[in-house]
Amino acid sequence: MIGLIPSVYAHCPICTAAVGAAAVSAKYYGLDMSIIGLLIGAFGISTGLWVGLKVNKGYFKFQLPAIVAASFFLTVIPLLYISNDAIYFPLLFFGSSGSVLNKVYWIDKLLFGSIIGGLATLFAYLTHIYVKKQNGRVLFPFQGVAVTLFFLAVSGLILYFNFSA
Repeated sequence: MIGLIPSVYAHCPICTAAVGAAAVSAKYYGLDMSIIGLLIGAFGISTGLWVGLKVNKGYFKFQLPAIVAASFFLTVIPLLYISNDAIYFPLLFFGSSGSVLNKVYWIDKLLFGSIIGGLATLFAYLTHIYVKKQNGRVLFPFQGVAVTLFFLAVSGLILYFNFSA
């Protein structure tokens, strides 16, 4: 009886759960808040895509982008209170870059990482769709997951080397 059930490649819930687990693990291992934000932003976008693509009927114009944006904001905004780290962007008008006078523009590290993670996930999704349309099929199993993980790994390395330590 079990042999009659067709195999399913449901990578969206698995990928979403994996990104959520990675965010918790990153916090546990003491990684920078921007990298945790990267994973939280990716989690919000991937959850929104997963839910938005499951809704078969279009109830209003721009339904998928609205669901994705709502998922992102409803994931990221409540978590902004777990961090008080900030990234400062100096103006370099007076003194050295470490001077208090030059620390004018700032953004929360978790929010900055979440924006980068969200954009990386959206770009990975659009890249996956583009490759799928160009070839008429996916090139290998779990292509969407692999492309997403690649973009997140590259983004994470850039954040790690720029903002850690």
